[in-house]
Amino acid sequence: MAPVPQLPFSFAFESTARFDSFRTEPDNLALLHQLETSAHRRGQLTWLWGEPGAGKSHLLQAFCHLHRQAIYLPVGKMLDYEPDSLAALLDSELLVLDDIELLAGKPAWEEQLFALCRQLLATDGALVCAAVSAPAQAGFALADLRSRLQLALVYQVHALGDDGKQTVLMERAKARGIELKDEVAQFIMARHPRNLHDLMAVLEQLDRQALAEQRRLTIPFVKTALGW
Repeated sequence: MAPVPQLPFSFAFESTARFDSFRTEPDNLALLHQLETSAHRRGQLTWLWGEPGAGKSHLLQAFCHLHRQAIYLPVGKMLDYEPDSLAALLDSELLVLDDIELLAGKPAWEEQLFALCRQLLATDGALVCAAVSAPAQAGFALADLRSRLQLALVYQVHALGDDGKQTVLMERAKARGIELKDEVAQFIMARHPRNLHDLMAVLEQLDRQALAEQRRLTIPFVKTALGW
């Protein structure tokens, strides 16, 4: 038998992504309880799904902070490697796959993912993953893989409302040492795509530019910086 290759990738996750920093809607409370208490069941597949910016990556990374043996794999970055690199994970105890749907429609990756799921669950490992849709709608072509994934415990991650997103925006600004007043946050929310990915990206852009120009975050500054 050929030797199993050494793990060719190692991906870090955000140190600030914790359950206690996750702002959520009441509809997500059952999911939070599951992740904090019992998601790491041996032989279990857990699948989170929701729109971009709903907080799936935050939840996966918070889960990894609780389970230090977890291997966190953002699939978008993993695609820089060859599909057979997944063979290095066959003996893992706990895998966390973010954006798993990015493997759909790629035959070699689907074959490797099926082999990984079969081995992992047969040996009492566990898999926790996230996608933008439920397993049946994720677009996997391999029938055996589809059947395996549809045995997962499935949870929808409900996105925050606009008030909650503004609260997160202001909290993240404060954590960066930025004074972001209510009226400025409201101005950004009214004119920018209101998912958390985009809001965090624009906050980082404003932070860099304000630091470079030694400016405060005011509405005139935001207008100029973002071309509004």
